[in-house]
Amino acid sequence: MLIMVTGGVSSGKTRFALSYASRLAREGIYVTATDNQDRLDELRTPARLRTIHISAEHSLPDVLDHINRESNLFAAERRIVVVDSLTAWLAGEMKSCWNTADRMKIKAKVELLKEVIVSYQGLLLIVTNEMHGSFHPSEDEKCFVSWMTEVNHLIASRSDQVFMLISGIAAEISKGQIRY
Repeated sequence: MLIMVTGGVSSGKTRFALSYASRLAREGIYVTATDNQDRLDELRTPARLRTIHISAEHSLPDVLDHINRESNLFAAERRIVVVDSLTAWLAGEMKSCWNTADRMKIKAKVELLKEVIVSYQGLLLIVTNEMHGSFHPSEDEKCFVSWMTEVNHLIASRSDQVFMLISGIAAEISKGQIRY
């Protein structure tokens, strides 16, 4: 089962995602692109969710693929993986982007991530942001917005549930319902 949680900056996506995940599964893994411990403490990550920080050595596609391959298929529906967030992960990747060759490496990681998401077995909840571009974007910004939009579209089209957060209120847009 694939679930997407999207919204603007500081709209309550992470808080909602963690709360919702704790209701869906008995245990899980919280994959985060930030290592800000104060932020994680503030969110009170449920004890049933083990936290994994994405790093330069272990990129998001690699971590998700490893979890998928090493998981017990029979326990897959009792365990949830929460990815927070695709946007932070790609922004981190883009920090090391200096030229066209770097952009091609990042694009390859984005393509691998799409494959991993599509092939994932079990409960997967992905937090991402709405994408907006500026009027005069740099080449890197064009790539970033384009790639994020591409991945967001793939996730939304394959998701069983899609939630949009606006000022802390989650609207289930996949079914036209509002959740509080």
